[in-house]
Amino acid sequence: MSASNAITEKREKEHHPVAAQPALSAMIAEFPTAGSVLAAATRVSEAGWSDWDVHSPFPVHGIDSLLRIRSTKLPWFTLTAGLVGIVVAFVMQWWMNAVDYPFWISGKPFFALEAAAPIAFEMMILFAAIATIGGMILLNRLPRFSNPLFASERFLRATSDRFFIVISANDPKFDHDRVMQLFQECSATAIETCLAIDAREGRWPSLVTPIIVVAGVLALVPPALIAQKRSNPTDLPRFHVITDMDFQPKFKPQRTSRLFADGRVMRPQSAGTIARGEIQLDSRLHQGMEYGSREVAAIDRLNVLPISAQGGPSVTSNEGVQKNPMPAVPPPDPLDALPWVKEFPISVTLKTMKRGQERYNIYCSSCHGLAGDGDGLVTRRALDLEQGTWIKPTSFHAENVRNQPVGQLFHSVTNGVRKMPGYGDLIPVEDRWAILLYLRALQQSRRADLQDVPTELIPSLQDLPKE
Repeated sequence: MSASNAITEKREKEHHPVAAQPALSAMIAEFPTAGSVLAAATRVSEAGWSDWDVHSPFPVHGIDSLLRIRSTKLPWFTLTAGLVGIVVAFVMQWWMNAVDYPFWISGKPFFALEAAAPIAFEMMILFAAIATIGGMILLNRLPRFSNPLFASERFLRATSDRFFIVISANDPKFDHDRVMQLFQECSATAIETCLAIDAREGRWPSLVTPIIVVAGVLALVPPALIAQKRSNPTDLPRFHVITDMDFQPKFKPQRTSRLFADGRVMRPQSAGTIARGEIQLDSRLHQGMEYGSREVAAIDRLNVLPISAQGGPSVTSNEGVQKNPMPAVPPPDPLDALPWVKEFPISVTLKTMKRGQERYNIYCSSCHGLAGDGDGLVTRRALDLEQGTWIKPTSFHAENVRNQPVGQLFHSVTNGVRKMPGYGDLIPVEDRWAILLYLRALQQSRRADLQDVPTELIPSLQDLPKE
């Protein structure tokens, strides 16, 4: 061979190298039954092989001890991560609540183990779960995109009806002829050599890498914009990543709106409509009057009559002629002529009485006093100030109040009288009647006879000292 031919052949080898033959990865032996594979596994284990495995469609008793499978380290990963999660949770809550941003709430401590325990429990679960999954992937050396065993068509039956023993070529004692002889002695029905897959075949396509890089860069854009918005000072509200219900499409009271012609958000009540559950058909219960359609209208007219028409002070015309002079005797109250109910329209029971006492102490006693004498704490304070703007409430034990029908008293509680505001919007109808029931009991207590006292309570009575 001439020198020029040798040089040409060398260059061709450099530009067109001979493909390397794939290396031997493992040897596979197939067995028909669980008993045969167990007997073969026993011989392989006694022969001292270390890097081998058994594949079967179901667990075979005794195989684990032959394979000398060591206990997994995964529980230690889980335990360690769970303890770290507990420590992180407690430290995080202590720093946030007691150091970085202490907030005093009803005298409670800034940090307490009892309050921090639920968060610590959740963090323990979170850290342990992540460590378990990560440890499983790490210990199993995942992900693996291919496995040489999957190239064998026989091995596909390992999940259905065949049993296999695989001895890896990485075993220090591995020898092709020796393994072949061992499998033949174990009466294997088939023996295959498994070749290692070229590393280049297990790689993903070259186009995948730039796609992943571009996607990763684009994924960093939203967090970067969020960080920029939240870090720079601005007069606008902070940028919300998750708005939840912070910006609801809703109307707020006392605001304007272009949706309606008058530009107001708050809408007047529609004429002739009644709110659900607010209809009042029983005039005795809701107005305190017998069949009160005309009577209710009469009360409405009383609220708009001029003072002179109600017997108020006289009015002098421009000509100096006095009209409607003030009478010497005050005119009767127009409300006295209305057909007020005289009996309670609710059940009179001890439970109702106690309910009325409770509501009376809440709403009435501050001005009228616990005994109804008009000497409540608010009244005492107002009289002590001597500002001249306070009118002492009328005693419930006064003759004119005691003689009023219970329906008229209900009207006073509901709509108010003189400077006392109405409580119709604050106290439910049944509670107003319960208060009046207790009020009647207070009035009766001042004029009760011995015969009105229960027999079992008479021995406990005693005479009060005379003043």
